[in-house]
Amino acid sequence: MNKKISLGIAISLIAIACAVTFVVTMTVSLNMYNDKIAGVQQREEINTRIQEIDAFVRNYSIYTIDDTDVKTGIYDGFLNGISDKHSGYYTTDEYYYRNMLESGTLTGIGIETANDGGYAKITTVYENSPAAAEGLAVGDIISAVGGENVLEIGYDAASSQIRFGDEGTKLSVTVRKGGEETVHNIARKAFEISSVTGTFLDNGILYLDFSAIHNLTGAQTQAIIESHADKAVTGYILDLRNLESGNYTSAAAILDPFVNQMTVATALYRNNSTTVIGETKADKFTTLPISVITNEKTGGAAELIAVTLRDANGAKIVGAATMGYGTLQEARAFSDGTAVEISVATIIPHNQESVYNEDGIKPEFAVEYAGLPESDPAGYADTYDEQYKKAVEVIISDTNASVSE
Repeated sequence: MNKKISLGIAISLIAIACAVTFVVTMTVSLNMYNDKIAGVQQREEINTRIQEIDAFVRNYSIYTIDDTDVKTGIYDGFLNGISDKHSGYYTTDEYYYRNMLESGTLTGIGIETANDGGYAKITTVYENSPAAAEGLAVGDIISAVGGENVLEIGYDAASSQIRFGDEGTKLSVTVRKGGEETVHNIARKAFEISSVTGTFLDNGILYLDFSAIHNLTGAQTQAIIESHADKAVTGYILDLRNLESGNYTSAAAILDPFVNQMTVATALYRNNSTTVIGETKADKFTTLPISVITNEKTGGAAELIAVTLRDANGAKIVGAATMGYGTLQEARAFSDGTAVEISVATIIPHNQESVYNEDGIKPEFAVEYAGLPESDPAGYADTYDEQYKKAVEVIISDTNASVSE
C-alpha cells in the first residue's frame, strides 16, 4: 500500500534540505574565506617585516648591501619554508648552465671547480673538452683567470668566466700543478658530455658506469652496447652510485635494451591527475643477468632505473639503500632568465607497489662501502670496492646457475 504525504510536509522537507545545503555551503565558503584572509594577512605581515628589516639594515649596517644577493637570499628562504628539499631558485647564469647540463652539451672550456682557499680547484674535467685536450686535470689549482689573480677578483667572478663564454672565444687560465704555474689560452667550444663508460671484463660482463643522466645518456648507452654486439656478453652491471638526480625521459631510453615495451612510470600530481613519465619502445631486450650498484646517493631517475630493472627483468640490486628521491620537479622561468623549481608530482613506477619516494630502495645484497668507486674495472678480483666486487660475483653466480639448468 502506497503512503502519501501532504503537499505541506513535502514543501517543509524541501525547505529543510535547502536550509541544510545553505548552511553547509556557507560553512565551507566561510572557512575558505577565512583561510584566504589569513593567507593575505600573513603575506602582508611578511612584506611589512621585510621592509622594516631593509630600512634598519640600510640605515645602520656597517657592511655593504648587495641587492642581488639580498633578492636571491629572500627567494631561497621562501623555498626553504616549504619543506621541499628538491626545490631551488636559480640565477640567470645558474639556470642557463643547468639547462646546458641537462641537454648533454656544454659550451666552454669543460671543467668544474670548487673554492679552495680562495682559488679555483678543478674537481671535474669533461672528456673531449678543450680543457682535457690542454692536459688540465682534477686537483689542479687555477690561480689566475684572464690575467687577473683569482684572490683579487674573487672566486665567484673567476668561476663565472670559467663556466661561461661564447664558442670560439679564448680564456687565459694560469694553472698551478706540482708547485709550477703554466698559462693556457683555451678556446671555448661546444662538446657532448660523456655520461657513461663501458668496460668489457674478461669474464664477459659489460660494466656500464654512469656519471650523469642527461638528454643524451640513453643514446650513449645504446652506442656502447652496440659496440660490444660482436662479443660474448654474459651479463651487465649498471653502476648508478652517486647519481642524485637526472632526466626521466633519458632513463626510459637507458632501459630500452633491458626491458620489454612498457610504461616505465607515471607522475601523480596533487589533484590526482597523472601523466606518463617514460616509455620503452624496444621489442628486443636482454635476458642475461643484470646487477645494479646503488648507494645512499643514488636518487631520482637512477632509482627509477634500478627499481624497473629489478621488477621488470629480475636484476639484483647490490650496495646500500637509495636516497628515496621519487618526485618530479617542474621549473618556472621568469622574464629576466631566473627560475624557480619545485616538486609537483610523485613518481609511480611500473610496479605500483615499488614506490620509493622517502623510503628509498633496499638492495637484495646489502654491502656497505665508503671508499671511492673502482677506477680500473678490469681489476675486479683485487678491488677494494666491495660493492662492485659483489656485483660481479652476483652475475657470475647467476650465469653459472643458468648454465647448470
